Amino acid sequence: MNKSTKVAFFTLIVSIVVLSLKTKAYYSTLSIAVLSDALETVVNVITACVALFAVKAAAEPADENHPYGHGKFEFFSAAFEGGLIFFAALAIIFQAVKSFFGTYEMEHPVAGNYYLIAATVINLMTSLFLLNYGKKQRSEALKASGKHIMSDVATSVAVIIGLYLVQWTNLHWIDSVVALTLGVWLLYEAYKILRINSGALLDEADTGALNQLAEVINKHKTPAVIDIHNVRMIRSGNFHHIDAHMVVPEFWDVKHVHSVTHEFEKNVVSDYLYDGEVAFHIDPCQRSFCRQCNVENCDIRKVNFEAVIKFDTDHLIKGPQYTN
Repeated sequence: MNKSTKVAFFTLIVSIVVLSLKTKAYYSTLSIAVLSDALETVVNVITACVALFAVKAAAEPADENHPYGHGKFEFFSAAFEGGLIFFAALAIIFQAVKSFFGTYEMEHPVAGNYYLIAATVINLMTSLFLLNYGKKQRSEALKASGKHIMSDVATSVAVIIGLYLVQWTNLHWIDSVVALTLGVWLLYEAYKILRINSGALLDEADTGALNQLAEVINKHKTPAVIDIHNVRMIRSGNFHHIDAHMVVPEFWDVKHVHSVTHEFEKNVVSDYLYDGEVAFHIDPCQRSFCRQCNVENCDIRKVNFEAVIKFDTDHLIKGPQYTN
């Protein structure tokens, strides 16, 4: 069991403990807001189980059937979590509206607050740990769990405040309003998680990764790297497969081009934030890049060198037509 899998297992245990505390809080208060908060934690337990499987599966090396590895399991896990949060939010909103127009009244509004406070403190520490560790390991599943648990912390704080307001004012409808607000907030959180991770499953362009790639390419660019464009990326968890077109001097022989390209690929991968590989399709310059090419001793140059192009995300994707 690797460290990320151990962290996912730890998250599952913590989620079960927090659910127990919130369940105790609900039976002490019979609060709809507390019930809603506990329902979100049920989602935490389920998604922690899925994340445990996803992190373990994503760590499996590439094989014949999965040449890019198994990293997309993490995106699936995070998207699945977003879907569960979405349906939990709808259930919370339904129950909140039902209680608001009903004759429901709480018993002992703050009797379970100590359980809620304990659960919130545990969740806060767990969330900060997951966000930090997930960022270091570049694990989408752990980062999604950390963000979800942090939203759970925010909603728990709102529920605690709502319970005290009910006690002070004796207005029991406040509990329903808090639950309704919690449900709407979770809908928004679910949308964000689904949007990000469904995009990753469909290999949507990642602006952050492309910006970092552009920095690395600019750092290691040599005169031989005249232009890079048509960059495409497949993200498989922490492993990125990148392919692009690279323009080199047309008069170089294949052996020399291979040597230069291989060295450039190695340098880019070594400094890139993620694990991965780079594959370049080689294009000859055809003397159309003279203004941006500073290769010395060029016998076929048509115009004088002016300036090297600094590669940014737009140029990497769109190519020379973007610059011109």
